Amino acid sequence: MSARRFSAFGGSLALHLLLGVSTVWLASLVSPRAMATGQPVKAMAVVVVPPAENPGLAGLNPIDPAETDSIPRGGLESSTLSIPGFTFDFRKIAGRATTLFPFLTPGLSLESFALAPRAETAGIRNPFAAPAAPENAGIRRPPLVMSDAALQSLIDKSWSRRDRWQAFQRLVQLADLYSADEGKLSSVIHAYVEQDGLQPFADPTIRDPRLWAELGLAADHVDFIGFISRYASAHPSTRTTTELLFLLDNLAQASFDAFVTLLDVDANVDLQWTQETNHSAHQLIVDLQRHYRRQLQRKGLTSPAAIRTYFDGVRLAILTAIVRTTPNGYRASDARFLIGGVYWRRHDSAEALRAWSGMAVDATDRYAASCADILSAVGEAAARKQRIDANHVDRILETEHGRWISFWATRLRQFGYHFDTF
Repeated sequence: MSARRFSAFGGSLALHLLLGVSTVWLASLVSPRAMATGQPVKAMAVVVVPPAENPGLAGLNPIDPAETDSIPRGGLESSTLSIPGFTFDFRKIAGRATTLFPFLTPGLSLESFALAPRAETAGIRNPFAAPAAPENAGIRRPPLVMSDAALQSLIDKSWSRRDRWQAFQRLVQLADLYSADEGKLSSVIHAYVEQDGLQPFADPTIRDPRLWAELGLAADHVDFIGFISRYASAHPSTRTTTELLFLLDNLAQASFDAFVTLLDVDANVDLQWTQETNHSAHQLIVDLQRHYRRQLQRKGLTSPAAIRTYFDGVRLAILTAIVRTTPNGYRASDARFLIGGVYWRRHDSAEALRAWSGMAVDATDRYAASCADILSAVGEAAARKQRIDANHVDRILETEHGRWISFWATRLRQFGYHFDTF
């Protein structure tokens, strides 16, 4: 399947245009072969043995053995990739080659998040039986007490352009100790999702660093999914679980972004730095592309539109689960706003308006301003007994996306990064 130059994320195309006249890497002026003829890097012999993958990864469907058949299991000459301004260890990517995109394969299991009805087992079910108690149901945890300054300091310490799972461990420790509904724990997760989560990437010059950075993030997704699954099962319908489900939605978007970045590159044309620096790394990309194109064929996802629709379906399932399970409507309007946005992008205005009609403006919500604008547009159209102005809706969604871009331009600079640094 050819997915050449298919847009990886709603903001990526805009970022490419915005950054087309921005700073150009000095390294891009020098050919990789010329660099190689300077002082060659001595590669240390490292044998990478991918860990045996658990067929029952938390939060995911069982792994089909047929889906692990096309990734080589041999050793690598070196797991380090070094190109000008970018050094990367791809050991984890190689080790998790068949679970890099878990939302696609083996797929998300909403049952394990306690968000979907569990399948009935064989035999007669007792209709009067009490539902199973969630894990740790008898443990009452204290509320997290934290000042706004301390919360912001924690979020800044948990920020990372790479290695997100390692940086997230501070929050995992808090989640194990404090109440899921009372106190500041839900606020901490909310701040993490907004300030440390889904980050924009762009590659206006050479493509190698962005690809490796995104694949490195993708290699952590099974860890995040497992944690969110276990937490949601133990603490269903709580504010912190709602925030973690918004994080899960972010992960689904990031997974799509990384997946299309992988499919979009021509390994022999776009990854010359990788090819010159580490042949095993280049071969891994070739093997990953072959493997996942085979998976797409098996699933009947034979076009960019079909891939987008598949990932949209995953997001809709997550967001709909938020609306259904969040306590007392907490951030339900934010979820409805995102649901409507997915449908609107798919040109299904009827479903988009249906989702948006259930919103209520709450000043504490993430998308409160856009929710208010959408509801105003819907109300004006109803008063005139006319169809909603599609251009007006597009402008509202574009404005929201612009806020996201502006925020991240500032946030990345805070840590010494830009859209095209990794």
